[in-house]
Amino acid sequence: MLLCQGPAHRGTSGMQDPGHLPAPDDTGSATEERFAYQAQGGLRAVMEMLAGGGVLHVTCEHFEDVLVARTDGTVPGGAALWDFQQIKSREGQKNWTLFGVLRSKALASLLRTHQVLREHQDLTYVLTVGVEGVLSSDADVRAVAQGRGGDSAERLDRIARYLGANAAETAGFLRLVRIEELPDRYELERRNRDALFDLAPHLRVGEAEAMHADLLNRVRLAMGGRLGPHWQALVTRLNVPERVLRKRLTPQKLRDVALRLDRLDLADYVLRASRRAAQIHPYPGAESLSMPSLSSVYVPQRLQRITPESGQPSGRAADRSADDVAGAAALPGRAPVCLVLAGPGGGKSSLLRAVQADSAERWPAPGGQGLLGVTVPATALLGSPLPSALAAAATRQLATFALQRTLSDELFLNRPAPGACWLVLVDGLDEITDRDDRQNLLHTLTNFASEPDPLYRFVVASRPLPEKELRVLGPDVPRYQVMPFSRSELSEAARRILDSLGIPDSRDAAGRFVRVLDDAYLTDFALTPLMATMLCQLYAADPGQSLPDTRGALYAKFTDLLHRRMSGRDQSGVRSQAEAALARFGPTAMSRAHDLLDQLPETIDSLAFGHHSGSEASWAAALAALDDARRPRAVPEDDWNEFLSSVLGRSGLLTRAGDGFTFLHQTFQEHCAARHLARDPTSHARELNRLLGPWKEDGGTNPWGAPLDTASYIGFLIDPGTAPPTDPAPCLEALAVPDNIRGCLLIATLLSLGTLLTGQWKPLIQAAAQAMATACADPDGEATPRVWAAAVLAELDLQQGTTALEMLADDQGLDDEFNEDPHSPDFSDRLLAARRLLELDPPRGEDACYRLVHDPDLYGSVRVRAAEVLLSSGDERVCRALGYLAEAADLHFDDRLDAARRLATLDPEAAVRALHILIEDYRGDPDWLDWCIAAALALDDLGDGRGRQITDELSVGY
Repeated sequence: MLLCQGPAHRGTSGMQDPGHLPAPDDTGSATEERFAYQAQGGLRAVMEMLAGGGVLHVTCEHFEDVLVARTDGTVPGGAALWDFQQIKSREGQKNWTLFGVLRSKALASLLRTHQVLREHQDLTYVLTVGVEGVLSSDADVRAVAQGRGGDSAERLDRIARYLGANAAETAGFLRLVRIEELPDRYELERRNRDALFDLAPHLRVGEAEAMHADLLNRVRLAMGGRLGPHWQALVTRLNVPERVLRKRLTPQKLRDVALRLDRLDLADYVLRASRRAAQIHPYPGAESLSMPSLSSVYVPQRLQRITPESGQPSGRAADRSADDVAGAAALPGRAPVCLVLAGPGGGKSSLLRAVQADSAERWPAPGGQGLLGVTVPATALLGSPLPSALAAAATRQLATFALQRTLSDELFLNRPAPGACWLVLVDGLDEITDRDDRQNLLHTLTNFASEPDPLYRFVVASRPLPEKELRVLGPDVPRYQVMPFSRSELSEAARRILDSLGIPDSRDAAGRFVRVLDDAYLTDFALTPLMATMLCQLYAADPGQSLPDTRGALYAKFTDLLHRRMSGRDQSGVRSQAEAALARFGPTAMSRAHDLLDQLPETIDSLAFGHHSGSEASWAAALAALDDARRPRAVPEDDWNEFLSSVLGRSGLLTRAGDGFTFLHQTFQEHCAARHLARDPTSHARELNRLLGPWKEDGGTNPWGAPLDTASYIGFLIDPGTAPPTDPAPCLEALAVPDNIRGCLLIATLLSLGTLLTGQWKPLIQAAAQAMATACADPDGEATPRVWAAAVLAELDLQQGTTALEMLADDQGLDDEFNEDPHSPDFSDRLLAARRLLELDPPRGEDACYRLVHDPDLYGSVRVRAAEVLLSSGDERVCRALGYLAEAADLHFDDRLDAARRLATLDPEAAVRALHILIEDYRGDPDWLDWCIAAALALDDLGDGRGRQITDELSVGY
């Protein structure tokens, strides 16, 4: 095959409106038949692409032209071969002669293409005429078909005159031309259908017919609309414009077809999982406000790496290293199991949906590798084998998205593709109420993940839980905290949300909104996705109003807004809908319905308390059992139950989950339950006292081992949105003492949640801060609790807390106090303080660690670990620190060797030099012979040939 290469040429033109384009001719049905045949010809190339036959993409230009880009090894360097095709249907049953080919204008069209492309030196292309039927035995047409049209002077002259071109140009053009015989239109259509069955034998006839029609329609749409003059040069550019992409069929555009051809059940899951994750917004009010897809309002969230020993980071840290701060997209590749922690409304569900959507959009991954996400509530994984639980949960979640089949256990028992894994995104570990069930689930997940070549990887999202519950994960499971919005991220989130709510000039409106937050001292409170969403909706409802000043008041005002919207008197309001559904059953039915709607907030509060207290009754059944919701005799049971379900669904607080309902967010259940208790002072006081019990006694244990999952509910009991029936201040004041670090941690947590924002709580915050300042400064106190107290102080008062942590990191009086486990990353309490400081104030924390590296009175292992902390934080002094330790004569051999090995990953030459010094320092001492050999082997691993020689010398007589 002769290929053409010519100098580069660029052409641009505007695109006409496809609705105003003329058809190729005006011969009615004949034109339609030719168009249908050309579409089948284009589909033939698409089928080759789906079969993996080397087709990169197929571009269709205005009814007749098909451009197929291939990489089949013909062109050196793996460049594309561009095949410009003219597809011509047959008129009558005659065989194709040269005159027939010329009259079809196929050669004239291809000549224009050649004239545009011949200036492209970097472009390799062929010109093909595809004709329906067979060529005649005429020698002239046979010669043209084989690229020999210019071999005969007489034939060349005839063709040149017909095309209106000179002989030399025509000769060069004809060397590129091929004519391909294609089957008739019925046979071509049959072959395209058969190709579908060849690619996917599992397809039923009806499924294959539907897929064929779908693909043919996509080709037809691509063939509509002109690209204009010089389109041939335009489509071969490296970066083609959008108007070309609209007419180009690529594997990515046809990924849904490829998935269905591979596995129908997997395709059904991927396509619906992608749609669900991208569309459904996890926050309340989204459905009733007709908010757009989650992807339209989602602001990518950042994750901060945390350690079990240092407690929960405050999220105030600035920029960190790539290992410690990452985006959600990087999360799946980190480890077989990851733990993601965030407080109430911190964005856990949004993040998991974003990860799932991203994995589905990228599927299938190149080379058959990759991860395919499936989100599942943690509660759904109890009591069933993992594949069965995944299948049931995914089916239930995706049923409303036209899921075509019940997802089977078999789907999740096998890899989604060879070499690929399921990424199981477990949402709401903390929502499992029984501690043993939580631990058993974590055991199960880690066992699955630890198998050789595991089928599953896991990301577990939860509110903070007691550290002792999470130890089952082991030290190698990375933990991340979802970081709060920065100020710029808050502004962008507000812009997107307000825009989705129809607020004009959303960018300016977002600026005004953030200024309102500043004026009300609510900005820190709004830095979580849930709070930002709720505050934006309240602001959009009445931009002139003042915003609530506490978390409970915000929830109360927001739930009232949802109830007002639900109860509107317009035709879409629930009251109008109730009248339409129940009026025919008489006035008693209508009166009962209106009474229920009037009392709905109190009713939902009562049901929320029941569910929070462990009731397993469905929402609809629990509602139907209440006196206020009992069925009128005249109303059939099915009609009344349908009305009750409608009321629950329209409340704005509940959403359907399978056959039942669940709160859109757990915090709304807590708020409603607390509001129910607020109506009964005795029950309220008893519940608050019960929940505060574990926080009243410290016992010298890690304060983060307290039941942190109860803090949010405690906050709502203290601040239910109205004045609490009993004064909670005395209960909390009893916690603010120096010997109760965990009690002060609860106060700090309530402050960060937005419960203790008003002036009435300022004395309590100050008392807790003073208590922690006293505890961490107590020279007679135990070292580790002093560091804990300083960390809690930082959550109450950042400046005081970081200053205290810095002092403790430098306090040599703590050197005698060590963690009992010498392998703990925080063997030293001074290092524990420095690490916590690093999370809050990176520059000061890095400086503290650097000082620990150079402290000769500190254990060598601690000094090396301090250098490792610098390494993880990306401090530019880490090479200097590790080199210093590797050559430090006052360190033990093993500590120096440890430092040299870590240095080798950053500066191999410096590590080699340090290892030689280390060996020479100990070579004459037989007690250190084993260590010297280990150092020599490390030299050999670094490619230093002297390492093997030293090993052999040291091994003589060993």
